[in-house]
Amino acid sequence: MGAFAVALKRRWYERQVKKYLKKANKAGWGLDRNLYFQKYCYYLQKVQEE
Repeated sequence: MGAFAVALKRRWYERQVKKYLKKANKAGWGLDRNLYFQKYCYYLQKVQEE
């Protein structure tokens, strides 16, 4: 992939991290929080791999 495509992909992953962190914090203590936190961790790992 070109450098531009990688930069776009990384930016998209960073936006997902912010989105799911905000949703996890807002969700309270239910199962939704766990789901959003798992997605947050997944996208954070993807950002760190890039």
